Amino acid sequence: MDKNFPISGWGSLAVHGGHKKDPMYAHLVPIYASSTYEFDSAEQGMRRFAGQEQGYIYSRWGNPTITEAEEKIALLECFGLNMEAKGILHASGMAAITTLMLATLKPGDKILTHYSLYGGTNELLIRVLPELNISPVIVDLRDISKAEEVLKADASVKMLYLETPANPTIQCVDIEQLTQLAKQYNCIVACDNTFATPYLQQPFQYGVDFIIHSTTKFLNGHGTAIGGILLGKDIEFMKTKCTKVHRLLGANSNPFDAFMLIQGMKTLEVRMERHCHNAMEVASYLDTHPAVAKVNYTGLNHHPDQYIALKQMKHPGAMLSFELIGGLDAGIAFMNKLKMCVRTVSLGTCDSLLSHPASMTHAGVSKEEREKYGITDGLIRMNVGIENVQDIINDLEQALG
Repeated sequence: MDKNFPISGWGSLAVHGGHKKDPMYAHLVPIYASSTYEFDSAEQGMRRFAGQEQGYIYSRWGNPTITEAEEKIALLECFGLNMEAKGILHASGMAAITTLMLATLKPGDKILTHYSLYGGTNELLIRVLPELNISPVIVDLRDISKAEEVLKADASVKMLYLETPANPTIQCVDIEQLTQLAKQYNCIVACDNTFATPYLQQPFQYGVDFIIHSTTKFLNGHGTAIGGILLGKDIEFMKTKCTKVHRLLGANSNPFDAFMLIQGMKTLEVRMERHCHNAMEVASYLDTHPAVAKVNYTGLNHHPDQYIALKQMKHPGAMLSFELIGGLDAGIAFMNKLKMCVRTVSLGTCDSLLSHPASMTHAGVSKEEREKYGITDGLIRMNVGIENVQDIINDLEQALG
């Protein structure tokens, strides 16, 4: 594609963004399965190590296949915003979050965040970072006054960390309002955008400093590769300190996973449209089922966060959760009866995936903490796939019966 051609559509950018013509004229970016790269001369190697010349040195530091994935996601997160960002692809979403924390925080700093985070993020905040004297302050950030109360009282809070919609309760917080508040107290703001994807939500639009994705999920879309990305709008910081931390942690992705991610992203727009349509149908069905006590989906009018979600998201999304009246026993029986939908953790794939957070993704979180976050023993999380929606509903119907 000619770089001067003015792309006007998000879907076109998802297909063509970040791609550069291959010197051997391959249609798709090749999988550059090389650990290291040659120099034309000793002097060229010296220039590259000194940062005086652009070029690849070692694939832990950078790789052409990985670069295309990084640039494509950065373009999608910035589409229509008249700004630029730099992305650094990681081996996983957790690796991306770790780089973020270690590149921006120091001992004594605190992180203000909210209930119902992904279980791995929660454990990193409460088990690992405190040993480095970096600790979380967890409050219900849907109440802006509680956030301000913490920021006003504690100057050691240096980061506001958001995940919206949150995992697995689909809780949403107001990115714009919270970011404006955090900036008054000189806090950096990071947002996990995995559930929404840049197609449904662009946190940079609301002033956040960093965006994180588990690219394993909707961006890849096919369950074929693990990955994560950290994106920042301070290009110089991303190229210097953040890149240094990333490289020294050894948190790099690999060319095969990056290749699979690039191919998956090309269909992200059409997949998300079908995911979201199906999710609305499934949520409406579950909302009236006698075995279901509660459905968490912001497309439903009774969801307390519907206004916030629709304010900052194009659609309510593909993820939902629901609580069964019979608790743990009902959850086990339901999961065991599924015939088409898949019993597994993770999300974002084309097929419908269901998991039991209390015993799976959030097993490392205490029961007291889980229940405080709304993660009860009877809660089921569902990634609504792109199958024919009536088949999804039929499977749920027989499993709930």
